[in-house]
Amino acid sequence: MTFEAKKAIILAAGFGSRMVPVTLDRPKPLVKVNGVRIIDTILDALLDAGIEDITIVRGYKKECFDELLDQYPNLKFIDNDLYDKTNSISSAHAALKLIEGGCYICEADLLIANPDVIRKWHAGTDYLGSFARETDDWCLSEREGYATDYRKGGSECFNCYGISYWTPEDCDQLRRDIELVWNEPGGRDVFYEFVPLVLKKDNYKVRIHECQKGDIVEIDSFQELCAIDPSYKHYTR
Repeated sequence: MTFEAKKAIILAAGFGSRMVPVTLDRPKPLVKVNGVRIIDTILDALLDAGIEDITIVRGYKKECFDELLDQYPNLKFIDNDLYDKTNSISSAHAALKLIEGGCYICEADLLIANPDVIRKWHAGTDYLGSFARETDDWCLSEREGYATDYRKGGSECFNCYGISYWTPEDCDQLRRDIELVWNEPGGRDVFYEFVPLVLKKDNYKVRIHECQKGDIVEIDSFQELCAIDPSYKHYTR
């Protein structure tokens, strides 16, 4: 059985504090890298895969995202006004009703070098990752064909990128579980991924969608941005 990706939700509400000073006047996903906005690489990959129903959850300097409508007029926006008081679960909760029918959930600050990592058809719920002998980043292991043991740092595992696809059935379960965790003590302080991968993991069978390390470029700091795009080395706000 195969499942269709019918829509995508992009979580783009955060501040991007490690990218200061370039994020003082715009959200990190709108920062240009070698002339292209980071979020454009995700949007173009989704559209190239035939996924046109795209919603961006915005928060910090949310009005800046309106500039995307010039190039992507069919985008939809949801505002997360709790972005600075909660963790990313608040963005998933803000878009809760849209998590349905076969859906991508993507972080907005990933520079996609290989758009083929986004695909229309899936064998089941999956999470994008590249194999690593050793990593100090968020990772998953694989056991009997499914992802397990989500944690920070590991060996013989898969580096996690914030791009996942959820089947219609798992979308329904994810909505229920996010709502449950949201209303639990401390539930608003977690990354949304913790809901299906840790807190309610027994409710899901998540496959790993394996990609190559160079397919996704994660820019986690202003120094890394300067290394990739030297034009920022003398950046002044």
